[in-house]
Amino acid sequence: MSQKKILMVEPVDISRDDAPKVHFLNLAVNFEKLGWRTKAIVYSPENNLREEESKLINTKFIPNPLSGNKFKRVLKYLLTAPFIILEIFLFKPQVIYFRFSPPTFLYLPILKLVRLFSLNYKIVLEFNDWLSEERDIQGESKLKVQLINFLQVKSAFLSDYIRVVAAGLKSRLETYGIKSAKIFVVENGTDLNHFKVINKTKAKNNIGLDPDLFYVGFIGNFAIWQGLTLLLRAIPGVLKAHENVRFLLVGDGPEMPKIRGKVAKLETEKIILTGSVPYQDANLYINAFDIGVAPFIKKRNDNMVSPMKVRDYAACGIPFVTTKIRGLEIVEEKGIGILVPPDDSDALSEAITELIHNNGLRKNMGKRGRKIAEKEFSWENVVLQILNYIKE
Repeated sequence: MSQKKILMVEPVDISRDDAPKVHFLNLAVNFEKLGWRTKAIVYSPENNLREEESKLINTKFIPNPLSGNKFKRVLKYLLTAPFIILEIFLFKPQVIYFRFSPPTFLYLPILKLVRLFSLNYKIVLEFNDWLSEERDIQGESKLKVQLINFLQVKSAFLSDYIRVVAAGLKSRLETYGIKSAKIFVVENGTDLNHFKVINKTKAKNNIGLDPDLFYVGFIGNFAIWQGLTLLLRAIPGVLKAHENVRFLLVGDGPEMPKIRGKVAKLETEKIILTGSVPYQDANLYINAFDIGVAPFIKKRNDNMVSPMKVRDYAACGIPFVTTKIRGLEIVEEKGIGILVPPDDSDALSEAITELIHNNGLRKNMGKRGRKIAEKEFSWENVVLQILNYIKE
């Protein structure tokens, strides 16, 4: 029997240290690990690729449509279609796996026509969020938001299977008349080889932190839905009661200017903004946390996302506080963290304080977190579930 093949079409730049790149590479590597010959079409990198990245997967680079003026960007999006068609005829995949971006709508009708030429492949479309809602929160025009919503729904109709990372996304698609049978929920994972438990004192020393201080940490994209403004409102109450606590906010993003301004107004040296750190160092930073935080706001997140962040915390054996939104019930059910009501800075402050006071609870949550991560959160488990649903 010939080896199964999957062609991944991903709107990512793998030279960047961001969540889309991490998500894509972990899926691709585990498709290969599970016996699928994998090829990917991704954007040409803006920066030089590290050697390990360039060797991970067979990759075809296409002109990056995220750069240039509007005319050039549209042209690059249109030119992507011939690249995909050529790879289909050369590679002959059984599965074409898209991560949704608005231009996906341009390619799907063409691929359904190409399939008439005695080619047998299934089109799988992945939704990691409801993109129009995200753009609405970011302040995009109503017209653009409505257009993106239209493209997301129409793309769903044109696919053979739809992988969503949260049950709420499936429910949303069903309200538009998408057949439930072709939608399946498989949440995101974590890289258990990268994110693992290491000595906390060593981790703090390695990134220049005082090992005698207590660190409450966040790592990720500084986007509005991450709830960092909420966290800053919760911090004074914690610091008032605990002199030796520091807040370590790791990352960067569109909200950084606002966050930096709010930190300055708090007039404290106890909030540390590190800026972006290399992905290869993320495990060190998380292990330096005594407590992790993921204070997601309700809008856009409630039952619509599957955050890798909380899985990374669990894999590192870090107890954490996050928001009680649909899809994160496992945090409380498995006893790996504390859930607080969304958009409630007082509750967030109280939960952080509770964990600071209870060393035994922190240790137990951390140990359970790693065990649950090993059992349920691996990317290999994610890919196994995907392959089971598409029955290839």
